[in-house]
Amino acid sequence: MVFDHKAPRRTAKTRRPHLFAVLVLFPALLALAVLPATAGTMPAVNMKVVDEQDGTPIRGLVALFWGSAREGTITGHGGKHALLFAMEAVSDEGGELRFPKQDFSSQPFFLNTNYENPSMLLLKPGYAPLRLYNQLRTIPTRAEASSWEYEGKTVKMKKATADEVRRQGNLITTYTNLMMGFDGACTWKRVPRALVEADRMFPERGKANTLHTLFMNDALFVQQGCGSPKTFFEPYLRP
Repeated sequence: MVFDHKAPRRTAKTRRPHLFAVLVLFPALLALAVLPATAGTMPAVNMKVVDEQDGTPIRGLVALFWGSAREGTITGHGGKHALLFAMEAVSDEGGELRFPKQDFSSQPFFLNTNYENPSMLLLKPGYAPLRLYNQLRTIPTRAEASSWEYEGKTVKMKKATADEVRRQGNLITTYTNLMMGFDGACTWKRVPRALVEADRMFPERGKANTLHTLFMNDALFVQQGCGSPKTFFEPYLRP
């Protein structure tokens, strides 16, 4: 014997709860759709850099300063990477570094953004490259990613031999590679002095540092609308 099971017929009464749920959730969904991108701000930063041994100000030092974030994933690993801001500064005769206020989009991945600690890379021939970063916590909040723990402080740099500096070439390139902007952001245009200084400090032709990689992809950046890296960097490469 075969029993014919029929799905219950939906009546006006059975449809009402579903209709009610839709009406309740619709304003929330609409709000998410039109939610404007919130802006974050890294306030102006002022620092001083001196020689570790005698405390004399270091003039002509190039500093690369950036903030970044990653897209959150189910596993907590991987995800896309985005720069929130990137800028550079050169120290004056007193060793002073000054960065202007920087506004940025604080939600590059909408509601799934994991912030990273802002970082700064200090480059000066004759000195060991120094990377600074906020250390309050591993995964900072938006407020912590919008502040700089070294604001107003004096940082010391240690002199190093050419061989000691050369050993850090691969590590430094991982930082400067963040500025390439293959996504069409043309980030390298914001930090030309930092990329040129890194190229001069790590000139090994057997390895593709950031500047060489930009030059090898010159046609691609032209196609993206960024212009020619070779042409752009020509004035900065003059002796």
